[in-house]
Amino acid sequence: MTKTLFLLRHAKAMTGGIAVFDQDRALAEKGIKQVNKLANKLAKKELNLDLMISSPAVRAISTAQVIMKSLNHPGLQLVLNDELYGTEMMTLLKIISKISKKIDTLMIVGHNPGLMNLATFMAGEPISVSTCALIKFTFDFKDWHEIFTTRATKFSFIN
Repeated sequence: MTKTLFLLRHAKAMTGGIAVFDQDRALAEKGIKQVNKLANKLAKKELNLDLMISSPAVRAISTAQVIMKSLNHPGLQLVLNDELYGTEMMTLLKIISKISKKIDTLMIVGHNPGLMNLATFMAGEPISVSTCALIKFTFDFKDWHEIFTTRATKFSFIN
């Protein structure tokens, strides 16, 4: 049995002003173009996801919603997880490890440096995760709790 994990960094966000909380920053025009381009590619690939989990930051939710809409899977759920905002690798691993083994294909929409550190850990080599970068990891295990001890058998950037 294999499990597939997609890590997606939110698309380019507007720079924050004095009156804007970081979590409330919306996508910039460039970010909207980035995520629409990626969404079109994923729709053509007919990507199947069982679950999407996003940071509660506006830029991450917006990125996740565009991808979700393009995939057009009526049963696909988008779950917001407060722990994904500004988190580190170990917290990401804990979140993933608690996912039901019924879920075979999972997408996490979040932020650096956590996503970059997690990608580097799972790949076993340094990985750079730019805005709107999507990385696919494949694992040979049946239960997500094995994510702590099992490196990905395969990984690739989808762009």
